[in-house]
Amino acid sequence: MATKTWHVLELLEWTTAYFEKHNIPNPRLDAEVLLGHLLEKSRLQLYLHFDMPVFQNDLDVFREMIKKRIARTPISYLTNHKEFMSLNFYVDERVLIPRPETEFIVETILKADADTSQSILEIGTGSGIIATSLAVNKPEWDIIATDICKDALAVAEINRDAHDCSERITFLHGDLFDPIKQLESTRRYNWVVSNPPYVMTNDYASLSPDVCNYEPHIALFAGEDGLSIIRALIAEAPNYLQPEGKLIFEIGDTQTEPVKALFQEQSAYKKYQFIKDYAGKDRVVLASLE
Repeated sequence: MATKTWHVLELLEWTTAYFEKHNIPNPRLDAEVLLGHLLEKSRLQLYLHFDMPVFQNDLDVFREMIKKRIARTPISYLTNHKEFMSLNFYVDERVLIPRPETEFIVETILKADADTSQSILEIGTGSGIIATSLAVNKPEWDIIATDICKDALAVAEINRDAHDCSERITFLHGDLFDPIKQLESTRRYNWVVSNPPYVMTNDYASLSPDVCNYEPHIALFAGEDGLSIIRALIAEAPNYLQPEGKLIFEIGDTQTEPVKALFQEQSAYKKYQFIKDYAGKDRVVLASLE
């Protein structure tokens, strides 16, 4: 008996229905992204070639991708791709998947000091998206980024080198500010930047399986109150900032008041503000020593 020949459109429709049956969020989009990745076509190109046959070797690979997605492996880990600031980045299970809200950090820095050379210290760079996005937009800036996880730094180096930023970004291995303390220089920076872990450990069960079962916990959880890293950032950043320097970092959408309390304990900061995300929730904190 002849083997069925599948075409792009019917394969998309079958996969979408299968994802719906298994309660996968955004079933149509996921089907399009996975098949487009496999066939090296954009989502638009899939529909322009809707009657194109998909042959057995590709079907075998696509079947395995579907199985992994049903098991809730995130799409970005299946495609090893995530867009951030209109740039393409490599991601895998060693790093947190970039979120659109984190773009507010990069955009705020670029808008605040568009015409002057800046020195940047990023704490917990992960996949390197913040450092690399800044370096792409501002080649003259000097950027140092740290991370406690060597595996994450390996991914960050992939992204840095892919965007030709190897001479503009220095990665250092270590916990928070420790790598900076070990440098001979007593240099201070215009910006201390971070997208730290801020999820409370007790919130584990409330997270999507895509997140809690696959993304690195070291990049997600920060103690019982979710503030262990943020607390250290606020306390230590003034030691590394120039007199007019700024601290900017991301927070959870329920952490506004606890973060305010932390700033009130620190006399070094003259002012701070909260920047809202696309949902209108406080997401980024910008604090200044001046």
